[in-house]
This record gives sequence, C-alpha cells and structure tokens, in this order.
Amino acid sequence: MAQWQELQSLANASLEQVHQLYSGSALPMEVRQCLAAWIEDQNWHQAAEPLSSHARMLFHSLLALLDDRMGSPGLGNEDFMLKHNLRKARRDLQATFEEDPEKFANVVANLLQEEQQILRLAYAGQQGGAAPAPSAPPQSDRQQEIQRRLADFQAALQDAERAFRHLEDAQDMFDFCYKVHYLPGENRTSDPEYTKQVQGLQAKLQKLDQSRRDVLAQMQQLLGRSETLRDFLQQELGAWRERQQSACLGAPADTSLLQLETWFTTLGKGLFQLLQLLRALGDLRHKVTYERDPLQVEPPLLEKRLQELLTYLLQSAFVVELQPSMPTSSKRPLVLRTASKFSVRARLLVRLHDRNCRMEAKIHIDRDPPKIRGFRKFNILTSNSKTLVAGDSPQNGLVCDFQHLTLKEQKVGGSGKGSKGPGEGPLAVTEELHLITFTLAYAYHGLELELETSTLPVIIISNNNQLSSAWASILWFNMLSADPKNQQFFVTPPPAPWPQLAEVLSWQFESVAERGLDKEHLHMLAEKLFGSKPSPESTLAWPKFSKDNASGFSFWAWLDGILGLLQDHLKQLWKDGLILGFVSRKQEKKLLKGKRTGTFLIRFSESILGGVTCTWVEHPESGPPAFRAVVPYTASELASLALPDIIHDYQLLAEENIPENPLQFLYPDRDRDEAFGRYYSQRQAGSLREKKEYLNQRLIRVSSRQTNESWQAEEELVAATQDLETLQLQPRDPGPLQTMPRGPGPLQTMPGGLGARDPEPLALQVEHGGFELLEPVLGDLETLETVPVDLDMQEFLQSLVEGLDSGSGALETLEAAELMPGMLEAGVGGQERLSPRPARSTALLDHHDPFLPQADDGALPAASSFFAEANFPPLHIDLDDFQ
Repeated sequence: MAQWQELQSLANASLEQVHQLYSGSALPMEVRQCLAAWIEDQNWHQAAEPLSSHARMLFHSLLALLDDRMGSPGLGNEDFMLKHNLRKARRDLQATFEEDPEKFANVVANLLQEEQQILRLAYAGQQGGAAPAPSAPPQSDRQQEIQRRLADFQAALQDAERAFRHLEDAQDMFDFCYKVHYLPGENRTSDPEYTKQVQGLQAKLQKLDQSRRDVLAQMQQLLGRSETLRDFLQQELGAWRERQQSACLGAPADTSLLQLETWFTTLGKGLFQLLQLLRALGDLRHKVTYERDPLQVEPPLLEKRLQELLTYLLQSAFVVELQPSMPTSSKRPLVLRTASKFSVRARLLVRLHDRNCRMEAKIHIDRDPPKIRGFRKFNILTSNSKTLVAGDSPQNGLVCDFQHLTLKEQKVGGSGKGSKGPGEGPLAVTEELHLITFTLAYAYHGLELELETSTLPVIIISNNNQLSSAWASILWFNMLSADPKNQQFFVTPPPAPWPQLAEVLSWQFESVAERGLDKEHLHMLAEKLFGSKPSPESTLAWPKFSKDNASGFSFWAWLDGILGLLQDHLKQLWKDGLILGFVSRKQEKKLLKGKRTGTFLIRFSESILGGVTCTWVEHPESGPPAFRAVVPYTASELASLALPDIIHDYQLLAEENIPENPLQFLYPDRDRDEAFGRYYSQRQAGSLREKKEYLNQRLIRVSSRQTNESWQAEEELVAATQDLETLQLQPRDPGPLQTMPRGPGPLQTMPGGLGARDPEPLALQVEHGGFELLEPVLGDLETLETVPVDLDMQEFLQSLVEGLDSGSGALETLEAAELMPGMLEAGVGGQERLSPRPARSTALLDHHDPFLPQADDGALPAASSFFAEANFPPLHIDLDDFQ
C-alpha cells in the first residue's frame, strides 16, 4: 500500500496530525493527493543536496504533471474545484521555488519523513493499546544550544550556496560580456560606445570582485560557526563518555548515541557541502581571474582549515559504543578471560561514506604497551579485521561489530597458565591494564583518513577465581583515573574519597538487584572501613579495599559475596526492601530493643562470606530483652530452600519442649506472612486416600535453644505428609538409658544441653510407620557423645503431621524436647540404618513399630548389631522414659 493511502486509513487522531502537517506547508495537500504515487517514487533527499541538477529536473517535472492533470477532461463540480486549487498551487510553487528548487526538494523530503513518523507512532499505539507514547527526556541547556546553532549553521550554509550561485551567474555574465565587447590590442579610445562598454565591464568586474569577497566572508563565518559547534559537540561527547564509564560500573545512565549521531552527521554533512563549495569556488578562478583576485589566496587557506576541522570531527566521532564484555558476565564488562569469547563494538557517528570505497576496520591489543617489567602480551585470535558496510537504513549507522573474539597469552620461557613468567612484574594479574584499539580507513569526497579509537582499559584473567579481584580493579580505575589510557595506574594507585566510593558501591547493588544503598547502609559500611563516621575528606587506600585483612578476606571480597548472594537468591527480597542488610550487631540491638517479642530483621553476616541471617528479640518476664540469631545461611543452603520458606517454616525447640516459630513480625512492625506471603513456595495438599509409592516431603529449619545460650545452631527438618491412621506408636517397657564412651576417657553425659561443641543442622523426616533423623552424624567412634532426649513420640509425630497436612507449614501444636544431632532411620519392613559422620553426637531413639521385628531386650535390632560390631553397648531410649 502506498504511504499516502496508509495515512488516509489511520484513526482520526492520526489524521488530525496529517492535517496539521499540511496546514502551513509549502506543498499543498491537493498536490500531494494528486501526485501521491509519483512523489513517493522520487529521491528527494538526493535532490536536496547542494549543486544538484536533480532538484531542478524534479521541480519542472512536477509542474508539467500538474499541467497534464489540469488539462484532463473534468467530471463534475468536485473536479472543477480540484483543478482550480491545483492551478493556484502551481502558480504559488513556481513563484516560490523557481530560483531555489533545492529548497523545494528539501521541503518534500521533510514532509515524507514526517508522514513516516506519524505512521510509526500510529502503529505503535495500536500494538501497545491506549498507552501514550513515551515522551523524550528534557534537553539540557547545552543540548538546546546545539540544536539552535545547528539550525543557524544550516540556514547560513543555504545562504552561502545561494550567494555562490549568484556569483557563478555574475561571473558567467561578465565572461560573456568581456569576450563580446572587449577587444584587446585595438585603439578605440575615441569611440564613445566602446568606452561605455569598457566602463560597464569595469563595473561588472568590481561587482564580481565584491561578490567573491562576500562569498569568502560567508565561508569564513561558516567555519567559525562550525568550530563553535564542534566545541559544543565535544562537550556533549565527553559527557556521554562519562555516562558510558559510569554505566560500565553499574550506574543507571543513558548511553544512547542516537542524538549525538544525528548532530555529528548534520555538522559533518554541512562541512562536506562547504568543502565542495570551496572547491567549486576555486574552479571559478580558472575561468576568470584578475589582479588582486581574492580567489588566488584565500580558498586554499580556507580549505586547509576546513580539512583540519573535518579530520578532528571525524576522529572524535569514532567511538567505542559497547565496551568489551563476555556473554557470561555482561554486568561486569572490561574483564576478559583467556580462551573465552568476548565482543566489542565501535561506531562512526558521522553517518557519511562512499559506497564505492571499501572501509576496513581492524582491532589490536596493546599497540603501544607500557614499559612495565613482566607486562603480559596477548594475541587476538580469529579475524582481527572487518569490512564496514552500512545498512540501507540510516538508523543502522556505520558500525564495526566484532563478536566471538578470543585472547591467547604470548608465553615466555618458564611461564605457565596465569603466571607472569620469570620476569615477575610489580603488578598482579588483576591489576594489569590492557587497551584494545580500533583503526578505520575512511574515505569520503576525496578526504582520506585513518581513524582510531580505544576501549577503556581491560583486565585479562585466566580463571573465574580472579573475576572478583579484577572487577575491584576496574571499579577503582574508572572511579579515579583522569586518563582513560593510563596503563600504569596501579603502580601507585591513589586513594578513593569516601563520597565517590560510596556512590560506586551503591551502583553495584542497583545493577545487581535494582536497589542501591541508602544512607544507613553506607553509614554501616563507613564504620566498618574507618571505625567512625567519615568526613567528606575521608579517603580509603587501595590495599584496605582489595587486600585480605585480619578476618581472612578483604572488604571487597565480603561485599562481593553479598552481591552474589543477592543476584542468585535474594534479588526480589532486596528490591522490595524486605532485607535490612547492612546492620551491625550493636545497631540491630538498638533497632529491636523497643519492639515486641518476635520482631526480626534480616541482615548480612559480617564474619561469613556471602551469608545472611535473621535476628529477633524476646522480652522475658523479667530482665533485659534477649536478642537471638541463627547461623548465617549461604548460597549452598538457599539453593535448596528459599529464604521466605525458611522464615515461614522455621521452628525453635525451646526449654519448655514447645516448638515455636519466633519470627513473627518483620522490622519495624509488619506481619511476617503479609511481608513474605507472595514469595512462599506453592504447596499441594495431600490426599489421605491416595496411595503413593513415595511420601511427599519438604524441608524446614529448626534450631534448639538451650539454657543460658544466646546463639544456637540451625537444624533442618524434613517432614512428610502421611495418613494419620498409620502413625501408631506404642510405648515399650522402660529400659535403662545407656551412654556411649567418648574415646578412651570416662563415660560422658551432658544432661540439659547439646554435647557437641559445634552444633550442626539436624534433619528430621517422618515416614509411614516411624520417624528418622536424616542428618548423618556418626563417624569416628572415639568422638561420640550422648545427649538425653525427652520426647513424647506419639504426640510429637501426630502434631507434626497435623501441622503439615493443614498446609500451614507451622508446627504450632508440636511438643518436643531438646533434639540432639543424630540419626536413626526406621522404615517399612524393618529396615534401619545408622549413618556415619565424623565428630558429631549421636543417640538412638527407641520406639515401638508394628512393622519391625521385636528383640527380647527391647533394643532395635539393626542398631544393636551395629554397636555390637563396633564393640560399643547399644544405646537406646524407651518411650516410658519420656515425661
């Protein structure tokens, strides 16, 4: 469908835009309607170029077509009115554009482009519903000044072109008159007619000389305007480079080049038109010249100045659009790994090229390496050159897009992978900066240049373990270096001002989890780094940021571990503000002290890399409030059980043998389920009548709290839903509590508390016909300890299954005692297993199971045989011992 027909099929709102477009247009809508197909078939952009004969040809063709249309036989009154309007339009067009058909071609080209924009917006609105099109961001004062100056430059350039054409016409007239009327060598001074003709020629020459000087003055003025524009564009380009550098570090910044590309292309196009004018002006001298002719001296000087301006503009317009990055770590560009693919892209912002001339781009690494001892050298594998081909659409631009590149180190004698060889330099591998450079052979309108641009410095590693340290170096360099090509930056790295470092650290969290650091977070980090509240002049040295300290890891390694935990497991919770995050133990007590019992907060661990923990407050009947926390969860644990599920199902086995969930209210005072409800895992209700080969199970976290213990280890609970009718435990005859010796020493029992010095998580699984403690704990028999267990198994299991079958996930009615770390599996058919684990406590819980063969002494057969083989007396606890 033709473009004009598509416009007429749009909705009323879009049609109103078309009417507004043509209401004040130099091209009447009647002409557009009458010659729609012919107008759309012509190349009006090419005709609008200066000194183009195509514009005049198109203009006269349009007038001829209008004459034909008006001469055709009419059919009724409507056609009569159309002919009247067309006749008037033809007269107006001829009067306005007869002397300047290029201007008419420019008008038509702009109208067609505006029509295409109306079509695009209309179709985008249809696809996106009734949502309004996003508005363009407001322009800064400098951007508005660039727009204004570009418009003035284009208007002045058009004036210079018209002045040149008038000069050309005046010179042709003078040349004709000179050849016809002036007869050198003849003495005709007495002839008054001849004298009058010579005086007329002299006046024409004076006028021609003045016209030449006026045109030259206009061109000098245009050069001055373009140099000012160039300076403005350089400032805007510098601002874009800063935004790109910040975006590489994770800052939310607009790195689009579309506006800059439009400005650079407009100025470059104008300068090349001016260059053609200067060369055409020089050609006039070869036809007519005279003494003190300004065209003998000034055009070559102006052309040299213009070529220098074009060279500077083109060189600065060649930029790296996408910095080097690997697809596996796109959020951390500028860190490359040997033998791994990476991509990088450069763009020429001046969208002008000669399609008949081949433009080849090449890529290099360390063309001018620094003189640093032990500095590694690399080769770029795959092809390092590419022919730059622009797309048919102007939006594609002139792009050098290198993908699937790899690096290989040039080995020196005695060096190995990741080594710097025998000449070990002062820089670590993760502090060694390398530069990737593009070169482009550019040619257009007789101007041939080699353009060059470089990426920001990259760090090349050999394994993923170096990625974190390398990224710390990238942050430090781009935050502090004023010279983007300073490869010796880390020979003496400068300290970082705290306000600047704080902003960059906040960018890391915003990039990873879409929420930066607030003032409280930064205050805690500052106290961790400086020991007190920092001043605006506080600075941090590079070793204190990136090198290991007394805790065994660096500040950055600790922070990067948290970033990894957020990215993989806690992104949405952090984004929604459910994780308080950076809170010291002193501060968390201050925050929770005045809150009601069960109020908890989530913070990052300060002692474990990539750890997150929950701290809650309890108010006893007398005495100060108690603050408790669980051992921090790391990525390995959160991979199997999400933090919202842990919080929802968490159970604390208290001294009163009543399991409870102490996590009730998220700080400051938000109900737990209200805060985390939408993050809980979907759970299916089990059917008691459905027969399954395997029982369903899920993990929950359990901690045991002992007397006078503030910090206890976590324990895992795996619970299976099952038919309550199959859970029938019958007590046995009471039997003695047997203990197990620990090594060669005396028998040890630890009533009222856990025997292990390092409590570990406990996993409990309830199955058909019995229960089992799943965490393997028995290994080195010399380190075994015993722990008394006081538990009503009938009530324990029944309450457990009732809580699970209800789907609530909380065991509110569960009665339990101090569960010790141990494991016993009792399954259908009498299969039992006691699994080993080094240096952990263990105990056997004895209970009646109708599916198990009974021993005379009341002990479990498999457990007894195990301990008999190990030369230890069997350990059992009868249910009659439970109170």
